[in-house]
Amino acid sequence: HPGPSVAIESGDAVMDTSYCPAISTSDARLALVSKFCEFALTYRRELPDFIAQQTTTVHEAFSTNVITAQVTFRKGQEHYSHVTINGKPTPSSSITGTPPKNIRFNSTGEFGPLLLDLFTSPGVTDFKFRKESTLRGIPVAIYEFHISTGKNTFWTLRDIKGRTLTPEFRGQLWLEQQTGRPLREELEPVNLPASSGLASAKTVTDYTMTSVGDAGAFLLPAKSESSVCISGSQVTCATNVLVFHDYRKFAATARIVAPDPQP
Repeated sequence: HPGPSVAIESGDAVMDTSYCPAISTSDARLALVSKFCEFALTYRRELPDFIAQQTTTVHEAFSTNVITAQVTFRKGQEHYSHVTINGKPTPSSSITGTPPKNIRFNSTGEFGPLLLDLFTSPGVTDFKFRKESTLRGIPVAIYEFHISTGKNTFWTLRDIKGRTLTPEFRGQLWLEQQTGRPLREELEPVNLPASSGLASAKTVTDYTMTSVGDAGAFLLPAKSESSVCISGSQVTCATNVLVFHDYRKFAATARIVAPDPQP
């Protein structure tokens, strides 16, 4: 088996934002969550087509590997190509969601599903205001959230035997006080079954306003860190640190070939 993985999966259905204001009906401190709901449900549709580089450093107990890939985001979907491991091209030219055989842990979902799936169905996620703070010098409000096992249909873990789990999970959101835009999202499973062989897992993703050439500036992931610990006689952990950089507008190219001159 390739080992444990973390994935956030989402469809591309057009999302209904009409229920977002109701989130703050019972607690005025959740007004920013209502704003975030509207933002998250339209996020992927409003992003331009772009290309970015992704550099992933995989830290394991006795090794470190560096994976690079080109991410092409087009029509709301991301595609991975030009993949290298420690500078060497992989046999396949794209990432399919399954890590290479010598990489035991991978993660996906940073370009949208991490955000929008909290709101794909009304009432799935329970939010609670925690406190006000600052992040990178920006005033934020921090919220805790929780999704029960029965309501989790998108955040998955693959255990050490290759089985897919959809566990109960919890997390935190750092929302910009002025706009409700997310600056950080953190999530982790709770009550993992002993048979999974997993002691813990966690994902933290940071977002920032990023220039995409002449397309403008958009809120995009800058860094994401995912970790998983495997239980046993000794707990061993692996950590992925993903850095997204060199964003640029996607543009198809075409070559026009002039016909041969007539004799």
